[in-house]
Amino acid sequence: MNKSTRLQPTGGGAISGFEGLVFRPRADAPIWQQIYDYVLTLIDNGYLQPGAQLPGEVHIAEKLGVTRVTLRRAFLQLQQEGHLTSRKGVGVFVRSLPSTLMVRDGSRFSESLKADGKVLTTRTLHLAEEPADLEIARQLCIEPGTAVIRLSRLRCADGQPIYTSTKLFPARLLPNFEPAYLRRQSVTDAYLAHGVQKYRRLETLISGGFATAEEAALLQLSPGTPVFRTSSINENGDGARVEWARGCWLLTSVNFIF
Repeated sequence: MNKSTRLQPTGGGAISGFEGLVFRPRADAPIWQQIYDYVLTLIDNGYLQPGAQLPGEVHIAEKLGVTRVTLRRAFLQLQQEGHLTSRKGVGVFVRSLPSTLMVRDGSRFSESLKADGKVLTTRTLHLAEEPADLEIARQLCIEPGTAVIRLSRLRCADGQPIYTSTKLFPARLLPNFEPAYLRRQSVTDAYLAHGVQKYRRLETLISGGFATAEEAALLQLSPGTPVFRTSSINENGDGARVEWARGCWLLTSVNFIF
């Protein structure tokens, strides 16, 4: 395969053309694999920089002389590995460089995430009170059936989803959670409104997995894309558990520092 290209490095916006790829015999590697290797090379050598938008699928398929099915297989593999992301109705983009999350006590998300100038936004997906099931009760050290507050959110950097989470709080400790939180969509503000001046991270568990259909839809991924899963517990100054959080991150979106 000829890895030369006439594409110019780009930091954003659509790139023109997809020249430079000369296919080897199919006996050497399937066509979709050669396309995958070529695009990955363009990303690795900087011709396709983070945030760059690829040309349309029809354009690329015609330029390469391949079927859209073949092209999609290559792109799907790149998406599942976290190199590309598809935004519905917009196009396919090169994934941004990973941000760094400092895991530390009592800090706001915006202070903990080093986003290298990216604009961070929060979208509240769900906020309601419900009875604790057995697992929630166990994690928060409360009785099953006790009222808890469920908060689900989506975090984005420069409009690109990077993290989705669900947090559970004992309602009796934070009775006015909703109005305090909604002012700025800040859990820290809700804590402060209830006299929780300091809290500490009791534990943080990180595991690997693959995006479910729901997670993939929220994070604009293909189902089955590798992800980080986090589970963490916060407690207040009296040692009472005030939060159990579960999160899902694209594998290439964040580096954790403890």
